[in-house]
Amino acid sequence: MSNTTGDKAVQKSASVLEKLNLNERSWKFYAAASIPPVLVAGLALWYYSSRTAEPTKKDDKKKRSRKSKKSKKGKAADDSAEEKSAAALTASLETEDAPENLTDEQIAALDQAELVKLGQSLKSRGNKFFQAKRYEKAIELYTQALRFAKDPVFYSNRAACYAASSDHDKVIQDCTSALELESRYVKALIRRAQAYESTEQYRDSLYDFTTACILEDFGNSLAATSAERVLKKLAEAEAHERVQKRSPRLPSKSFISGYLNSFRNCGDEAAVTDGSVLCEADALFNEALSFTALQEYSQAIESVDKAVAAVEKTDGSGVLRAADIYSLRGMFNFLKSNLSQALEDLDKALELDPSHVRSYLRKANLFTEKKDLDEVSRLLKQAHEVDAENAETFFQQGQVHFLKQEFADAAKDYERAAELDPEFVYPRIQLGVVQFKVGKIEQAMATFDEAMKKFPTRSDLYNYYGEVLAEQGGYDSAISAFEKAVELDKTNPLPYVNQAISLFQTSGNADSALTLIRDALKVDPECELAVAALSQIYLQMGMFEESLTMLRRAVDLAKSEEEMVSAITFRETTAAQYRFMKEHPELLNKMMAGAMQSA
Repeated sequence: MSNTTGDKAVQKSASVLEKLNLNERSWKFYAAASIPPVLVAGLALWYYSSRTAEPTKKDDKKKRSRKSKKSKKGKAADDSAEEKSAAALTASLETEDAPENLTDEQIAALDQAELVKLGQSLKSRGNKFFQAKRYEKAIELYTQALRFAKDPVFYSNRAACYAASSDHDKVIQDCTSALELESRYVKALIRRAQAYESTEQYRDSLYDFTTACILEDFGNSLAATSAERVLKKLAEAEAHERVQKRSPRLPSKSFISGYLNSFRNCGDEAAVTDGSVLCEADALFNEALSFTALQEYSQAIESVDKAVAAVEKTDGSGVLRAADIYSLRGMFNFLKSNLSQALEDLDKALELDPSHVRSYLRKANLFTEKKDLDEVSRLLKQAHEVDAENAETFFQQGQVHFLKQEFADAAKDYERAAELDPEFVYPRIQLGVVQFKVGKIEQAMATFDEAMKKFPTRSDLYNYYGEVLAEQGGYDSAISAFEKAVELDKTNPLPYVNQAISLFQTSGNADSALTLIRDALKVDPECELAVAALSQIYLQMGMFEESLTMLRRAVDLAKSEEEMVSAITFRETTAAQYRFMKEHPELLNKMMAGAMQSA
């Protein structure tokens, strides 16, 4: 588990998916050895992680060029040959018997064998016209074939003709008719899914591709890669639209607290020494700091907004903490994902005080969010130039190295930060984490032991220690650490969630796990980790409606467009497969029986 400000805050927990052991191997459908209460968690936890190799633009260009040259050389000959071939085909097929000329009364008088025979004859003729790209004639023959037999293949073949003509609505209609006759007809499912995709009905497209994957035991590469593509389109489109429409808002209290912990404090209070009264702006700034310490972040924002207005009213005259005021507001705008206003505020802070180190660091966080690591490095360099012995700068620099998986450099920065400020706990936490990451388990344990002796009342320290223990498989010790973290601070939701996940993983004790997560949500109703964990535990228990409710909540709570895409992805994969379970219970039972036999 890492504590990286590059994700806009300290990463307070390893991903819920990792903790619940959900990975690409769960993509295939499986059933637990004891079917209840976990019915088909593997199916519902499908995550599209495979990637198909795509040709580069350069390769594409070369291929197109070669293809273009060939096509130019042979175009006239090909056109002439096609015309002759089509004419010959038409002449040949029109001399065949024409059952399409039979009246409805004549067809009604035929026995079943004759009906099947004539229908297949018409289908075969239609296939030949289809191969010759004579789609209208093929459609006519498949339509006539349907007069003799309501065969799903006839509908599907006619749908292929409509698809070639980009008549997607008719493709959907014919494939639906085919599937009403044969619900496991994979070719019709894929054809309808493609038509849904072409008409931007992505959710229905995803469902059909998902169903095709399940029916073929995830062995159909076309369905799998298509499902991934459609899912990406669906999630990105919805996420982009949501982000564009929503107003900036704060994330959960636990997320904000995690971010604030990556600094020693939010700033020093304004104070006067000559017995005079603080100006309005400075008094409001102190008020904002007090609200922040109490985790009353909305009130803090209100106070700092008023402080900015007071600074601007006086042009900053007589204000002691003008740069701090803009910097604090920039931090809150950053947390609300209002990046343009945050950048404006932080630039103003640095204009007022070019030596304001914390503004360089907050600005570096902002550009980490933008994934502009070159600008991050430049800002950290400026911060070092202003103050070469600043513990926060070394810590933030360590976080960037951690993000880039430069663990040795990260460890050096964390060690230096802890040396410069022995009371700054987070460099010690991150040092332990990075030591664990590189396999130095004994050193990591020693780092945490030393930290816990020095900071025996820090709940967050015990929480991170528990996560490291859990990642090693030491769940009993991890649970004890999480319990200690809760005992020290009952307002921190994270150890509740981590304890719940550990309990569920080791004992399958769903009741205790759910109680702990609900306790976390009482503490912080918007705790993103608690919502995500609850959705996954519900899923493991086969409680799909409840899981989907939490997944919808996770989408609402997503802080960035990237996070929202991920949340929508899980919501949609779960919804598609839950729909399959409801619409194909007979197939589900058969699959479960097969899984039990092979277990």
